[in-house]
Amino acid sequence: MTANSPAIEGTTTQYISFLLSNGLRGMLPTSQLVETINLDLGNIVQIPDLPPVVVGVCGWRGEVLWLLDLAYALRSPPLLSGDYADAKCSVLRVNVNKQTFGIVVTEVQQLIRCDRQNISPELPPQIDPDVAPLVAGKFRQPSGEIILNINLEALLESIKQPA
Repeated sequence: MTANSPAIEGTTTQYISFLLSNGLRGMLPTSQLVETINLDLGNIVQIPDLPPVVVGVCGWRGEVLWLLDLAYALRSPPLLSGDYADAKCSVLRVNVNKQTFGIVVTEVQQLIRCDRQNISPELPPQIDPDVAPLVAGKFRQPSGEIILNINLEALLESIKQPA
């Protein structure tokens, strides 16, 4: 390879991992992450007549931030259900297709470097086939733990479709 040769593009991507309800873990590319936010539940304003996956809105740095419950979208128990005991939640503020919104999660976890070739398209059995488009595959950690690679573009499209 010479100095004028094109660089070999790597297949490693950095992801942020997070915990959803029922021990379900997810990850998304940090290229979609804007920031993480710790939010008091009292700051979330629910909006009637929206799809249940939309938790509500909150004011954030002078803007209105729409908040989505990814656990609910994946057919897991809603994160902010009646037995949710914490006064705060974690929000991943993301930007997808020039749309900024928040994903409500139980806990923001760690950064993961992952070779995209190690993401299997096979879905874990606990994922309902009806929501399979929301999962772009699974990554198995060296410990054997499975992390779902979340497809936020598909999540946005699922909200736009009539129920």
